[in-house]
Amino acid sequence: MNNKTALINGLGITMDAVNPKCEGIYLKDGKIEALGSTKEIKALAEKEGAAIIDLQGKTFLPGLHDCHVHIMTTGMSSIGIDLFNCKSIEEVIKTLEKEKTTSEKEWIYGYGLDESRLIEKRPPTAKELDKNFGKRPVYLVDRGLHYTQVNTIAMEIMKFAGNEEGLGKDEAGNLTGRLHSHANSHARKYFFDKMTWSQREAAIRYTVQTAVKMGVTTIHGMEGGDLSSDEDIPVFLEIMDSLPVHVVLHWCSTKPEEVIAKGLKIIGTDILLDGSIGSRTAAFEEAYADDPNTRGVLYYEDDWITNYIVEAHKNGLQTGFHAIGQRGIVQALNCLERAIQIYPKEDHRFRIEHFGFPDEQDIKRAATLGVVISTQPAFTYLRGGPESVYEDRVGNKRNSRAYPLREFLDAGIVVGGGSDSSVTPIDPVMGIHAAVNPPYAQNAITPEEALRLFTIDGAYCAKEEAVRGSLTPGKAGDITVLSQNPLDVPPEKIKDIKVELTIYQGKVVYKK
Repeated sequence: MNNKTALINGLGITMDAVNPKCEGIYLKDGKIEALGSTKEIKALAEKEGAAIIDLQGKTFLPGLHDCHVHIMTTGMSSIGIDLFNCKSIEEVIKTLEKEKTTSEKEWIYGYGLDESRLIEKRPPTAKELDKNFGKRPVYLVDRGLHYTQVNTIAMEIMKFAGNEEGLGKDEAGNLTGRLHSHANSHARKYFFDKMTWSQREAAIRYTVQTAVKMGVTTIHGMEGGDLSSDEDIPVFLEIMDSLPVHVVLHWCSTKPEEVIAKGLKIIGTDILLDGSIGSRTAAFEEAYADDPNTRGVLYYEDDWITNYIVEAHKNGLQTGFHAIGQRGIVQALNCLERAIQIYPKEDHRFRIEHFGFPDEQDIKRAATLGVVISTQPAFTYLRGGPESVYEDRVGNKRNSRAYPLREFLDAGIVVGGGSDSSVTPIDPVMGIHAAVNPPYAQNAITPEEALRLFTIDGAYCAKEEAVRGSLTPGKAGDITVLSQNPLDVPPEKIKDIKVELTIYQGKVVYKK
């Protein structure tokens, strides 16, 4: 590697307490060589024959992180039908009809289905889909990725036995095509396992190209296992070094030996302990406000979870779980506590993904146990607040305490920011805005704290703070250039800031 680049006439926010600001930065061979004034960096660049980029007063930051992306399923949107804006079942059907491919052999794949936006407040049933697509399999993915809706021929092709947990049935016992839990995993495995290598690679590259346009240089990718297919993992390992972003691969496997054999350092972290708010599967002690017959679902027994954590720690692997509802969060904390008693592990940085609805004691307990939280500020910004789907599902009291970032930071917990794409778009600038401007003011954090979520603290969540996350000599030459300073604009204007330039390993990978 022999690339040399200097940025001058900028406002550098370094996220390094020793040297918090600078005007210029010099990158050499993919790493940060020096920081300084415009005069100093320009002189160094000219001496070494480096390319010089005049930022003309723009702001540059450490390359932004997205700490929770489903890279493969996000990439699948490039070949699917977007159902997010549909307002009724009739509109879903019409959209599928209009945008389906001409080949009768291909499955009809739709994504972004949000039942809370439909006037019927439910997805189309298998019977309703059969009326238009009786001979062609239909596979529709919930916006939150927590259930799949299929038609009858799809269920027949996927060979359900009829007794799988999560196989939706109506009051008469007829299959509805709505698939949760193990039935959803069965469907995902079938659907994703039949993809070709070239399709998988195209999906990955689509997602990372989307990410660099949004200023992202590091992605924590939640892949394999029940989320998509373990067949994705060899593709990631083959092409990761050629991607224009750094991927921290989270293989959601249950087999530590396989993860170790591939040279990975993280196992799981997005294995689901519970579900989501939209699908009423996030687990609570109290029933859902709009369905008193359910409190959500816990998918695993405590003993299995505890043993999983112990095995990860014994094998030197970082781990964690998805938990959104308070009951899921308590289960994660209980099992971590037991695992540490069985096999003490220093600096384990156990991750809880989302941590959406904790009680005050859960937050304090997470801090005491050394948990790091990977969460998504855009969840409440886009779906929370008064008169929202969150309020419909859990009521005002619980909704007002959803994703309380202020309490997390006040408790001393390190928090990484992400999108959970494709649940919300890859957009860390929006994530920063959402953290500063949540629906309920008591949950707000400062712009500088929000920036940490997507830079140095995001790196910490993956045990990478020594090599990236701040503009420090010797660290990765990853930089995001913004049109304005997010620490200086009015807080309500942060979302309007544009990404001007993305630099990865010292090379420009996106220019507006």
